[in-house]
Amino acid sequence: MIQETQENRTHKITFRLNDREVKFLDEFSQSTGISRSDTLRKLIRKIQGDVTIIKTDKLLKTLNILAAEQGRVNNNINQLAKHANQYSNVADLDPKVFAQFNSLLVRHLDYQEEINRTFRKIYKTISQ
Repeated sequence: MIQETQENRTHKITFRLNDREVKFLDEFSQSTGISRSDTLRKLIRKIQGDVTIIKTDKLLKTLNILAAEQGRVNNNINQLAKHANQYSNVADLDPKVFAQFNSLLVRHLDYQEEINRTFRKIYKTISQ
Protein backbone atom coordinates (compact mmCIF):
# COMPACT_ATOMS: atom_id res chain seq x y z
CA MET A 1 0.00 0.00 0.00
CA ILE A 2 1.31 3.47 -0.83
CA GLN A 3 2.01 5.75 2.14
CA GLU A 4 1.01 9.45 2.14
CA THR A 5 4.40 10.57 3.45
CA GLN A 6 6.89 12.44 1.27
CA GLU A 7 9.91 10.37 2.34
CA ASN A 8 8.54 7.30 0.56
CA ARG A 9 8.46 9.09 -2.80
CA THR A 10 11.93 8.37 -4.13
CA HIS A 11 11.04 7.66 -7.75
CA LYS A 12 10.52 10.38 -10.33
CA ILE A 13 8.46 9.39 -13.36
CA THR A 14 8.30 11.50 -16.50
CA PHE A 15 5.87 10.82 -19.31
CA ARG A 16 4.23 12.67 -22.18
CA LEU A 17 0.59 13.65 -22.72
CA ASN A 18 -1.14 15.16 -25.71
CA ASP A 19 -3.02 18.50 -25.49
CA ARG A 20 -6.37 16.83 -24.80
CA GLU A 21 -4.97 14.69 -22.00
CA VAL A 22 -3.19 17.62 -20.34
CA LYS A 23 -6.36 19.73 -20.55
CA PHE A 24 -8.38 16.94 -18.97
CA LEU A 25 -5.82 16.41 -16.19
CA ASP A 26 -5.66 20.14 -15.46
CA GLU A 27 -9.44 20.59 -15.44
CA PHE A 28 -9.95 17.51 -13.29
CA SER A 29 -7.24 18.55 -10.86
CA GLN A 30 -8.68 22.05 -10.62
CA SER A 31 -12.22 20.76 -10.06
CA THR A 32 -11.04 18.55 -7.20
CA GLY A 33 -8.80 21.25 -5.76
CA ILE A 34 -5.63 19.14 -5.79
CA SER A 35 -2.41 19.23 -7.79
CA ARG A 36 -1.65 17.16 -10.88
CA SER A 37 0.73 14.97 -8.88
CA ASP A 38 -1.79 14.37 -6.10
CA THR A 39 -4.47 13.61 -8.70
CA LEU A 40 -2.29 10.95 -10.28
CA ARG A 41 -1.29 9.51 -6.87
CA LYS A 42 -4.95 9.31 -5.86
CA LEU A 43 -5.76 7.65 -9.18
CA ILE A 44 -3.13 5.02 -8.47
CA ARG A 45 -4.56 4.44 -4.99
CA LYS A 46 -8.07 4.37 -6.46
CA ILE A 47 -7.01 1.62 -8.81
CA GLN A 48 -5.61 -0.18 -5.75
CA GLY A 49 -8.92 0.43 -3.92
CA ASP A 50 -7.49 2.82 -1.32
CA VAL A 51 -9.06 6.22 -1.95
CA THR A 52 -12.06 7.94 -3.51
CA ILE A 53 -11.62 10.97 -5.74
CA ILE A 54 -14.41 13.50 -5.33
CA LYS A 55 -15.12 15.97 -8.10
CA THR A 56 -16.02 18.82 -5.78
CA ASP A 57 -17.45 21.09 -8.46
CA LYS A 58 -20.09 18.52 -9.42
CA LEU A 59 -20.74 17.63 -5.80
CA LEU A 60 -21.27 21.26 -4.84
CA LYS A 61 -23.63 21.80 -7.79
CA THR A 62 -25.65 18.76 -6.73
CA LEU A 63 -25.76 19.91 -3.11
CA ASN A 64 -26.88 23.34 -4.27
CA ILE A 65 -29.75 21.76 -6.24
CA LEU A 66 -30.75 19.68 -3.21
CA ALA A 67 -30.67 22.71 -0.93
CA ALA A 68 -32.83 24.69 -3.38
CA GLU A 69 -35.36 21.85 -3.55
CA GLN A 70 -35.42 21.66 0.24
CA GLY A 71 -36.14 25.39 0.33
CA ARG A 72 -39.07 24.96 -2.08
CA VAL A 73 -40.50 22.18 0.07
CA ASN A 74 -40.19 24.38 3.16
CA ASN A 75 -41.99 27.22 1.35
CA ASN A 76 -44.81 24.86 0.37
CA ILE A 77 -45.23 23.75 3.97
CA ASN A 78 -45.32 27.35 5.14
CA GLN A 79 -48.00 28.16 2.56
CA LEU A 80 -50.08 25.18 3.68
CA ALA A 81 -49.77 26.27 7.30
CA LYS A 82 -50.75 29.83 6.39
CA HIS A 83 -53.86 28.64 4.52
CA ALA A 84 -54.80 26.35 7.39
CA ASN A 85 -54.51 29.25 9.85
CA GLN A 86 -56.62 31.52 7.63
CA TYR A 87 -59.41 28.99 7.10
CA SER A 88 -62.45 30.33 8.92
CA ASN A 89 -64.57 27.16 9.11
CA VAL A 90 -62.22 24.88 11.00
CA ALA A 91 -65.21 22.93 12.31
CA ASP A 92 -66.13 21.96 8.73
CA LEU A 93 -62.77 20.28 8.10
CA ASP A 94 -62.42 16.55 8.49
CA PRO A 95 -60.09 15.76 11.44
CA LYS A 96 -58.44 13.13 9.23
CA VAL A 97 -57.05 15.97 7.08
CA PHE A 98 -55.28 17.46 10.12
CA ALA A 99 -54.04 14.04 11.21
CA GLN A 100 -52.68 13.30 7.73
CA PHE A 101 -51.05 16.73 7.49
CA ASN A 102 -49.41 16.29 10.88
CA SER A 103 -48.19 12.82 9.94
CA LEU A 104 -46.71 14.09 6.68
CA LEU A 105 -45.13 17.07 8.42
CA VAL A 106 -43.45 14.79 10.96
CA ARG A 107 -42.11 12.61 8.13
CA HIS A 108 -40.85 15.69 6.32
CA LEU A 109 -39.08 16.95 9.43
CA ASP A 110 -37.45 13.55 9.89
CA TYR A 111 -36.26 13.57 6.27
CA GLN A 112 -35.05 17.14 6.63
CA GLU A 113 -33.01 16.25 9.70
CA GLU A 114 -31.53 13.24 7.88
CA ILE A 115 -30.63 15.45 4.91
CA ASN A 116 -28.99 17.96 7.25
CA ARG A 117 -26.95 15.20 8.91
CA THR A 118 -25.90 13.95 5.48
CA PHE A 119 -24.90 17.47 4.37
CA ARG A 120 -22.78 17.83 7.51
CA LYS A 121 -21.07 14.48 6.86
CA ILE A 122 -20.37 15.43 3.25
CA TYR A 123 -19.00 18.82 4.27
CA LYS A 124 -16.81 17.22 6.94
CA THR A 125 -15.50 14.65 4.45
CA ILE A 126 -14.60 17.11 1.69
CA SER A 127 -13.14 19.70 4.04
CA GLN A 128 -10.54 17.33 5.51
